[in-house]
Amino acid sequence: MAETTRQFDVGAQRVGSLYARALLGAANAANQTDAVLGELDALVDDLLTRWPDLQQVFASVMVSHDDKLAMLDRLFAGKLSPMTLNFLKVLAGHGRLGNLREIRAAAHELHNEQQGRVRVEVTTAVPLTGDATARITESLRSLLKREPQLVSGVDPAMIGGLMLRVGDTVYDASVSTQLAKLREQVRRRSIQQIETAREKFLGA
Repeated sequence: MAETTRQFDVGAQRVGSLYARALLGAANAANQTDAVLGELDALVDDLLTRWPDLQQVFASVMVSHDDKLAMLDRLFAGKLSPMTLNFLKVLAGHGRLGNLREIRAAAHELHNEQQGRVRVEVTTAVPLTGDATARITESLRSLLKREPQLVSGVDPAMIGGLMLRVGDTVYDASVSTQLAKLREQVRRRSIQQIETAREKFLGA
């Protein structure tokens, strides 16, 4: 498969990894890892996705630290575990509440690594069948030497084939990508032929 590197925010990635490592260290020591990860998922998927204005408030430098702490208590006291709520307050104190999505992603990636698993995003032109999912999983297990956790997505624009994302690396074997490469090869070949003909004409 052709391999390309996906563009990403290096700063946000580093912030996410730093805080995720600290959170998981505390959660692992308290035997609360699954619960804390579940609460992070709920915060991002059920709250920030539904209420994008809250994401803006979390990230805003115009909202004071004290106001953010009061808001966190008002929204989550008694609803989140003390560990998760205290972690949110630490993020607020460091101006990092706006990086909650990156922290959640990094926490899952780190947890999978600790458990010998790896998250693989699979994008295909049509939904995968159970048999296809099993074959891809087995192939990835042999290739990566870890247990793949598949997250499937559909993109009809791909025409065919599949695209796999492991971390920040994308393995693209879609027909649309192959066609784009073929068009580029044809374009370069045409330019080369024109240049060759021009050189022969001028040398004649």
